[in-house]
Amino acid sequence: MTANLEQLQPGVLPIFRHTQKALIEYGRLRDQVTAKEVATDILADPLATLYILHTINLRVSARSGTEVTTVEHALMMQGIGAFLDAARRLPVLEDSPAGRNPRTFAALQALSRRAQHAAWQARDFAVLHNDIRADEVQAAALLHTLPELLLWLRTPDQAIRLQRQRRRVSETEAETAVLGDTLANLRPILLESWNIPPLTLELFDPKNAERPRQTILNACCAIAIKSERGWWNEDLMESYNALAGVENTALDTIIATAHANAARAARSCDWLDAPPAAAWAPMIPGPWPSDEYDEDEVAPQTGAQPVSPTAPQSAQPDRPGKPVTPEQEQEVCPMPDKAVFKETLKSIDQHLNGTLTLNQMSAIILKGLHIGLGLSRIIFAMPTPDGLRMKSRFTLGISAEDPLRHFEVDLASKDLFCQLMGKMQGVWLNEGNRQKLWPMIHPKLQTMLGEGDFYTMSLYNGSKPIGLIYADRGKHECGLDPLSYTDFKMLCLQAARGLSKVKAPV
Repeated sequence: MTANLEQLQPGVLPIFRHTQKALIEYGRLRDQVTAKEVATDILADPLATLYILHTINLRVSARSGTEVTTVEHALMMQGIGAFLDAARRLPVLEDSPAGRNPRTFAALQALSRRAQHAAWQARDFAVLHNDIRADEVQAAALLHTLPELLLWLRTPDQAIRLQRQRRRVSETEAETAVLGDTLANLRPILLESWNIPPLTLELFDPKNAERPRQTILNACCAIAIKSERGWWNEDLMESYNALAGVENTALDTIIATAHANAARAARSCDWLDAPPAAAWAPMIPGPWPSDEYDEDEVAPQTGAQPVSPTAPQSAQPDRPGKPVTPEQEQEVCPMPDKAVFKETLKSIDQHLNGTLTLNQMSAIILKGLHIGLGLSRIIFAMPTPDGLRMKSRFTLGISAEDPLRHFEVDLASKDLFCQLMGKMQGVWLNEGNRQKLWPMIHPKLQTMLGEGDFYTMSLYNGSKPIGLIYADRGKHECGLDPLSYTDFKMLCLQAARGLSKVKAPV
């Protein structure tokens, strides 16, 4: 450790006020909460994550040699009640000198946003790689930002110097000039001093860079950093290609997944007053907001006019200027969450005892289709009492003004959806079969559906039709894929089982 980083050694560590409030609320419900629920809020705060991993490893490694690499494991080792009691006494960042300094606090919030984004990307791509310890990669992604967070907390003047140097020279030169070495070299040394276990430190070791977990971690941390200045950064392609190789997945799918993860990270951690990377997804031209430390830069010469960088007025601007709106957020293509998909199948299986109503079972199914499979417009249609039509009963992702909300099929027609109701079967309408199948859909429905691909499947209980599910990813640019179609059919089969066992209305 270089001499000028001695101030970053273990010591008092504050957490965000939002985190403390969440933990205090959990304390009131300690007998009803699980370690997983509490861990979710801790993992949104990189400082709280470092605190709990440092505290538990300091205690158990000396006694038993156990390595605690995830927040959930740390909570179970310490005991949820004991941790929640201790959390009430933790210092709050907003009450510290760093929290009361607007410039420093803004930098800490921006770095925490970056850490959250990296963690979402890392966990998702680790899960897609079937890593049974994806939580370890998630925690490591949060810890990646710790050297800079500690710099801003303990030595803000040094952090500002580093930021300025990065504008003038390369990152490696700037870090070496200010810190005496690169962050890549200092990170594992610093984390080791905070009692982060060897299993986690291995993820930062350059010798392991070719391993899948390290590739995922490095690529996701790079995406979180580079996307802070827009999603047209050509350097992002290096990370996308690395993930495509590890996941054995098409590049376009990797990019869409990364965009969707950025949107989820932004929505789940909206308590930080710092723009998330997803805000730059629309790529709208305009000036970048000035950084907080700009005020300390050397003033321009007399008569000189400061110039704000603006995005090129082209079809592919490389600098955005406005945060995303709810409508623009739809530009991000949704992608599957395998964990939610598996939870949905399991939840349906656990409720085949007639304890759920139709509404409750449908809610589980719709969540699985929407979040688990990344499908954005979903219709669950059921036969009308007279058995003559198939009519929309539940919808998700379709506005009240959208005619598609009133999806209806005459079962006496020769429409594609009507033919599907002859037995339990599914169809994926795509470019390969569109010429054949599209004319089989009624013109009125064609107008409602639009030109994108879609999945649809009829549901049966034995020989009795239950209903029909339609789903797509909304925009034409957000395509469907064979793996999602296989999972869609699997979920529909399970949905039919669940719907056949719902509680009869009173």
